[in-house]
Amino acid sequence: MPRAHRRVRNRLRWEFRRPGWALALAAWMLVLPGPRWGPDLPLPTVTTVWADEELDFGLQERRLRELEFVGNRFFTDDRLKRLIELRQPPWYAPFRVPTYRRDRVEQGVLAIRVLYRRQGFHRAEVQLQEVERDDVRGDHLRIVIEEGPRTLIDRLVFDGVEPLSPDDLEPLLRYHANGPAPARRADLGGDLYRVLNAYVSRGHLGARVRADLQTTDATLTLRYRIRSGPVYRVRRIDVEGARRVREPHIRRELRLEPGEIFDSAAIARTEAALLDTGWFRDVSFAPAELDTARAEAVLELKVVERPTRFLEFGVGTGSKDRLRLTTAWGDRNLWRSGRSLTARGRLLGVIDDKVNEPSTNAFYLDHEEELLYRHPYLFGSRFTINSSLFFRAESRPRTALELRRLGLLANTALFTSRYTRLEVEAAIERTIKDPLVEDVSFDNSRAQTRSLTMVLERDTRDDLFRPTRGELRQLLLQMAGGPALGGDNSFYKALTSFVRLQPLPGHNVLALRAQAGWAEASWHSLDRDGPTRGVPIENRFFAGGSNTVRGYRENSLGPRLRQTEIAVQDPRFLLDRLSAGGNALLLLNAELRLRLPLLSALGFDGVVFFDSGNVWASWGDVSVDQFRLSGDVEGSEAEVAYRTSWGVGLQYRTLVGPLRVEYGVPLRRARFFETLDDGTRSAVDTDPSHVWHISLGHAF
Repeated sequence: MPRAHRRVRNRLRWEFRRPGWALALAAWMLVLPGPRWGPDLPLPTVTTVWADEELDFGLQERRLRELEFVGNRFFTDDRLKRLIELRQPPWYAPFRVPTYRRDRVEQGVLAIRVLYRRQGFHRAEVQLQEVERDDVRGDHLRIVIEEGPRTLIDRLVFDGVEPLSPDDLEPLLRYHANGPAPARRADLGGDLYRVLNAYVSRGHLGARVRADLQTTDATLTLRYRIRSGPVYRVRRIDVEGARRVREPHIRRELRLEPGEIFDSAAIARTEAALLDTGWFRDVSFAPAELDTARAEAVLELKVVERPTRFLEFGVGTGSKDRLRLTTAWGDRNLWRSGRSLTARGRLLGVIDDKVNEPSTNAFYLDHEEELLYRHPYLFGSRFTINSSLFFRAESRPRTALELRRLGLLANTALFTSRYTRLEVEAAIERTIKDPLVEDVSFDNSRAQTRSLTMVLERDTRDDLFRPTRGELRQLLLQMAGGPALGGDNSFYKALTSFVRLQPLPGHNVLALRAQAGWAEASWHSLDRDGPTRGVPIENRFFAGGSNTVRGYRENSLGPRLRQTEIAVQDPRFLLDRLSAGGNALLLLNAELRLRLPLLSALGFDGVVFFDSGNVWASWGDVSVDQFRLSGDVEGSEAEVAYRTSWGVGLQYRTLVGPLRVEYGVPLRRARFFETLDDGTRSAVDTDPSHVWHISLGHAF
């Protein structure tokens, strides 16, 4: 029994236990005239109605056999039925009938009436009738609709529209000529606001807008009377709420200066820039004073500060990094200077194949350290410099390689708009390639790479972590070494990517990706190692794994290491090594992200994917004959064959993207053989029949 109902019942019982109520009831029975009860007279029938039964009226779930619509001509039954809240049977009982609650059906009836009146049927009447009530088969409900005449807008008139034009205002309106008329003046509130905002955003802070309705039996003339007033300029901007952040640091983010015409777009850019600093929880502008004689405004900028220092810890896992520990410390407003400093560390526990025994696993411990510094408006310019000093140690057991990197990079945005961003980055990196076993050595094991990278990105996705629509286009161009930059490695590199997200009915999403890359050695690296081997292994493209081609092991596709790149005492050591990377990359991915019955309410979604791609030593090795949907491949053919896979997965929604567990099945499995002394072949490495992937964030 609901708690409120119990309170009503207990209150009634308590009142009747009081002595005064008992005496009054006895007096009423003795004094009140009427028949005296005796053996020849029947006792009166008493019906008990509890308070909670009255409160529960219309709240019970009842079975629904049929929901019938009568009189609707403008809207279909399916369109109206979507406004009625019915409880559909679960997926595991498809033959059960739906259930309903009368109060919710009545709310749906009101929603249908509102829908009709928004479409100009101002006299529409909608009634709910209970045709048959059956506890076994289900009830039969009927909704009777009297649509009545429809009123349309005959003309749309603007008076005093200057300096704008009707063509500027009509796209902002919900009610248009030849469309349904509003049922009442209050329905025009949204249109009045948008028209007024069109003038205010252009500096007409004293603008006034009024709407008049002139109606006949079937038509209506909608007239907007506008007084735009003068264009206001900003006299000054006052800052309120800043305690820890110095006011000059706030004012340098302003996109609107005193003396300029009021511009709401500049206001929005200022708010976004201030929030992007990480100093504030909230930022808002409000007019503090309006001088109508001079057409000047004083704006008040209100900020709500947040702590700028932070300390973070994290624990994670994945299909590659089985254990991931992270920590970070930083200050977004270092010594109140407006600059930021962050120190990060990651400890990675990797379970991978043992170097000398690929059939068994071993545990490797990797780590990363990084110090990030952000200096806004360097030397008074509009450029913000982001720099990073990093050290990374990475184990690659199946290539017998421990890769250590020490580097310094700096980047800045040359151009930024709402959807487009152009960045440039300069980096110096020292790479050390140490073997994990004694009988292996790598060429060019100690090298310095100096590079200059440009990244152009256009992102129209609606959300960074859970996108449902939009596109992402990226272009990366990189130049390393050469006579201009120097260093031990010289090469060119380009990578382009296109991602499209298409919403589908039922809150499902179709995600598509196409990605291609090219790299080639240049200058002294070209003369020393050739066009393909001249690109260092750490700068090549890799494919296979949770973010490229699922169903295959991480970085397992493409060309294998050769003795020309690695010196070994026993050549058989190379037979079970994974990919050496490539200078040509092609990926095509399709993913259907599904909302699951019952599970989606708990934060779980499903995914069905088809992945394809590979890496090659160069684009000259790519052939149309290698593109097949399925079929196993062997030896050298496996290195150049276009690989495909499919799979399913389960995702759990988090604040920073989905936590993915996916099951991938390769469609073009590869096998590599060793030729024995007697001439027979023995398989030494075979793609598994399936691969489980665990990762955080969407694959693309």
